[in-house]
Amino acid sequence: VQLTRVEKIWERFGFHFANRLLLGEEFEHFQKSKKPARFLAMRFAAKEAVVKAMGTGFSHGMWIRDVGMVPNDWGRPQIVYSPRGKVMCEQLGVTGGHLTLADEAGLVVAVAVLLGNEKGSQT
Repeated sequence: VQLTRVEKIWERFGFHFANRLLLGEEFEHFQKSKKPARFLAMRFAAKEAVVKAMGTGFSHGMWIRDVGMVPNDWGRPQIVYSPRGKVMCEQLGVTGGHLTLADEAGLVVAVAVLLGNEKGSQT
C-alpha cells in the first residue's frame, strides 16, 4: 500500500474514511495515533493480506470491516473479526492466524498466514 495514496484519501475524507475502514477495536487505537495516514495504511494492508490468505478477497464474502488488526500487550499484531467475519472463518475452516507488518520508503506491506482445518480446503 502506498502511504502517499492513503495520505491523500485521509486529507480528502478524514474521519469518514477511518469510520468506513476500521472495526470498533481498531478505531480506539486509531484515536491515539499520532500518524493517522500511516495507521490507516497499515490497517488496510493487514485487512487485504488476511482476506487474500482466506482466498475470498473483499469481493467474495468478506467486507473491509469484517476483519481487522489490533496489537496485543507486547505490540504483536492480532487478527480480529466482526461477527460476520467469524461466521465466514467458521465456514472456511479458519481457526487462527499470524500477521506481520512493515513500512519502509513510503510503502506498507503485510503478510498473513492463516491456520485451519480441512473444512474449507479447496481442491
